[in-house]
Amino acid sequence: MSEIIETTETTETTETTETTETAVETEQVTPPVKTFTQEELNAIIDKRLERERKDAQARIDKAVTEAQKLAKMSADERAEHERQELQKKLSEREAEITKRELRAEAKSQLSDKGLPVELAEVLPYTDADTTNAALVAVEKVFRQAVEKGVTERLKGNAPKVSQGGTAKISAEDAEKMSYSERVRLFQTDKDSYDKYFGGK
Repeated sequence: MSEIIETTETTETTETTETTETAVETEQVTPPVKTFTQEELNAIIDKRLERERKDAQARIDKAVTEAQKLAKMSADERAEHERQELQKKLSEREAEITKRELRAEAKSQLSDKGLPVELAEVLPYTDADTTNAALVAVEKVFRQAVEKGVTERLKGNAPKVSQGGTAKISAEDAEKMSYSERVRLFQTDKDSYDKYFGGK
């Protein structure tokens, strides 16, 4: 009877210890929650509002300056200025379209050559000639790096070739052989393999 009571007490002690450890682990996993006072919250909001006001004021100042500049110009000057602004926006859009087309073409060429498409991220897209030259250079460097990596992996110890034929094995040794050892025996000494495993 005393043995049963001792076992129960041990079980209860273990359960209490596990519960305590779980509670400690839970406390460690949960990071402390940052709380703010009303003053801290107001300060954060005020900083953000001030930053937004400055940005808005800068945009307004730019627009006012542009309007004043246009007001001082004659009709012909105003038309010329608007034409230049339009030409500038058109050039920017054209450059963006060219960049997208060059990126798509580069990805296509990389894919056709069997290279990772992710390499397109390192290419410059200013014009077709620059992009093609960079593509050729990246391909060359990538292929050299792959070849070097393959060569490094293939380096190592040369396969061991037995001198003077193969070692003879007993029937007992043959039964203990693993599958890979049997394959090796088949490749190196077909007669011995057939002798021990021919019927299997």
